[in-house]
Amino acid sequence: MPVAVKTSYLLILSILLNGIRLSAQFPVTQPWSTSLSVTFGNGTAPIGPPLSTGYSDFSYTPVVDVIPGTYNVVYSENDAGHLFYGPFTMGPSSTGYKMLLYYNAASSGKTLYRDTLHNLCGSTKYLFWAGINNMYPSGCLKPELIFSVETTTGTVIATFDSGIIGGALAQDNYAWYYGYFDRTKKPKVPFYGMPVTLPPGVHDVVVKIMNKPSNAFYQCYAELEIDNIVFMPIGPDIRISSPKFLGGWIVGSCFQGNAPLVLNGKIESGYQDFGTANYILQQYNQPAYQWQESRDDGYTWTDIPGENSINISRTFGIPDTFWVRMRVSESTDIGNKNCSNVSNILQVEVDGLPKDFDLSTNSPVCTDGDLNLKVTGGVTYNTFGPNGFYDNSAFPHIYHPPLRDSGWYYSEIMSFGGCKGVDSEYVRIVGPDLKISAGRPICYSDTLHLHASGGTLYNWTPATGLNNAHIANPVAQPLVSTTYEVRVTDDSGCSAYGKVDIPLRDSFLLADFTSPEVVCPGDVISFRDTSAGQITNWNWDFGNGNHSNLKVPPAQTFSLLNNIFLPVQLHVTDTAGCTLTKKKYIRVVNNCFIAVPSAFTPNQDGLNDYLYPVNAYKATQLDFKVFNRNGQIVFHTRDMNKKWDGTVGGIPQASGVYVWMLSYNDEKGKHVYQQGTTALIR
Repeated sequence: MPVAVKTSYLLILSILLNGIRLSAQFPVTQPWSTSLSVTFGNGTAPIGPPLSTGYSDFSYTPVVDVIPGTYNVVYSENDAGHLFYGPFTMGPSSTGYKMLLYYNAASSGKTLYRDTLHNLCGSTKYLFWAGINNMYPSGCLKPELIFSVETTTGTVIATFDSGIIGGALAQDNYAWYYGYFDRTKKPKVPFYGMPVTLPPGVHDVVVKIMNKPSNAFYQCYAELEIDNIVFMPIGPDIRISSPKFLGGWIVGSCFQGNAPLVLNGKIESGYQDFGTANYILQQYNQPAYQWQESRDDGYTWTDIPGENSINISRTFGIPDTFWVRMRVSESTDIGNKNCSNVSNILQVEVDGLPKDFDLSTNSPVCTDGDLNLKVTGGVTYNTFGPNGFYDNSAFPHIYHPPLRDSGWYYSEIMSFGGCKGVDSEYVRIVGPDLKISAGRPICYSDTLHLHASGGTLYNWTPATGLNNAHIANPVAQPLVSTTYEVRVTDDSGCSAYGKVDIPLRDSFLLADFTSPEVVCPGDVISFRDTSAGQITNWNWDFGNGNHSNLKVPPAQTFSLLNNIFLPVQLHVTDTAGCTLTKKKYIRVVNNCFIAVPSAFTPNQDGLNDYLYPVNAYKATQLDFKVFNRNGQIVFHTRDMNKKWDGTVGGIPQASGVYVWMLSYNDEKGKHVYQQGTTALIR
C-alpha cells in the first residue's frame, strides 16, 4: 500500500438541510465493501430475515415489538440509506431494512454483531463503521458501543468507543458520512467507527460491535437502529465523471451506438479522514484500474471485462439502465476486490428511441403575430426552418415573422442519452409583402427619403425627425443616429414590420455667424463665426468679391451702394466631411445721416407718402413724436420702421405745419435730441 502523509486542516463544507435539493458538486456514493457490507436487505415486507447463527448475542424475534435482549429486522422509510448524495441520504434509497435492537442493563456487555472476514490485505488501511441511531436519547440507559477489530486468535488490533450515542456533542463521538466532517450539528443518521491498519501478514480478522456494561437501573433500556455495517479499504478519493454530463450523477447513451458513453477517472491527492478535520495525503505507487457495473441498484457489483484503464468509452446495442463505478488498488492487489478503493457511482441510462414526440405550431400566423412552435417528447431539441432558422429550446418562436418564414420546420427530438427522433410541420405566414428602402449614413441636418410598400396603412416610429409618420415615403431629418421602424398593414388586417437604420456621420453641426444688418458709408465690418461642431474648415464669401478660409476672417469694406442687399455666406466642414452653409443678407446704403423731411404728401402716389426719421438704421432707443398746432400728439413710435401716414384713428388730418420731436442714441452710444416742423401737404 502507498505511504500516507497526514496533514491537518479545517475542511470548510456547506452542509445543506434535509429536504433541500442538493448541489451537483457532491458525488453520489454508497457504503460498500466486498469484505463486509451489511444493509439488512431492501425488501418491502414489514419484517426482514434474521442474521446467521452466531452473528449476534441477541436473539431474533419475528415481531415488531422487541423485548430486552432481542432484535428484529424491520422495513423502514427512514433507515441509514443505501445511496448518498454527498453526506445526505438520497431519495428512495433511504428505504429498506435495518436492525432494531432493544436492551437493558441486564443485557449490556454483549455483542450486537460479529463477523469473521477473510482474504484481506495486510499493511492496508480499512474503515470499520456503521450507521447507528438512538431511538430514545432521553432514556436513563445511555447506550455506548465498542467497535473492535481482532485477529482470529483474539488479539485486539484496534478499538473505538462510540461515546454516548445521542448524547451531547462532547459525549457523542459520531461522524458524518465517510469523507465529510461537520461537528457543528448532528447528521440525520450518525455514523460511528474507526480506521484501522492491518498488521503485515494479517489477512483474516474478527470484527465486533459490543455494548458497554451499564450500572443503570434494571428497568432502564435503550433501543438502537443499526444499518450499513461496513469494513472497507480506504485510500485516495477516486472520482469518475462524464465530460458530456458535467456535475451530474446520471449519464446517458443511445442504444443505436451513435452516442458513446465516455467516462473519465481521476485519483485525488488524498482523502478526508473519517470523523476528523484531517486531510490525509496519499498516492498509489502503481495504480491499477477496474471498472464495475451493478444491475440491482448498487447492492452487488461485477467487473466489466477488459475495462482496465482510467477512462472508459462504450457503445450499446439495446436500451438499458445500470450503475457504474471504478475500483483502484496497487497493481499487485487488483485481483483481490477486498483490497480495492472505489469511486463515486454514476447511473447510466441507455435510451431507446424517443416515444410520443411531437412538433406543433400555431400556423397560420400574421406577420405581426408571434409564430410559436412547441416540441415535446425529448430532453433536448434542435429545430431548423427557412432562412437559416435554428433554435434549441422546447418552445421556438419568431416574433413578427416575415412572409419568407413560410415553409417546412424540422425538429430533432433527442432523448437524454442522445437517441434521435424527427418531426416536421409546414408553417404559413400571411400579411403584407413588405418592401422597404435601405438606410445609409447621412450628415447632421441632411434629409433622406424613406420608402415602404406592400400595404394600405403606414405608421413610422419614432415620429421624431419625420415630416409625416403616416405616409409610405416620409422625409427623415434625424438629429441623432436613428432606427426608424415602419408598421405596414394590408386589407386583411395583418401587419408587417421593417426597419431603416440612419446613422449620422457627425453628432452635431451648425453653421452660423454674426454681422451687422446695415453697412453705412465708411463702415469697416467684422464677421464672427458662431458655428458649432467639430469643424476643420471655413470658407467665407462676403458678396463684395472677397473670400476667406479663416475661422476669424479679416474685416471687410463695401462700395457705396444705394440700399442694396448683398449675400454673405459661410461654408463649414467638420471631421466627418460633412458640410453646412449659412447665408445672410446685409443692407449696403449710401447715407446713414438721420433726418426728418420738411414736408410730405400722403396721397398714396408712392412719393413722400409718410413722415418718419430716414436713415435711422443704427439708431437705438429711438423716440419720434408729431404734434398738431394745438399741441396734441397725433403720432408716436419707438420703431424706426413705423411711419406716420397723416391720419389719426384712420381720419386724415388737415394740411398745415406739424411739430416733431426725435431722440435716439447713435452708434457710438451718444444721446441725440432733435426737433423741427414738417408741412403736411394734400
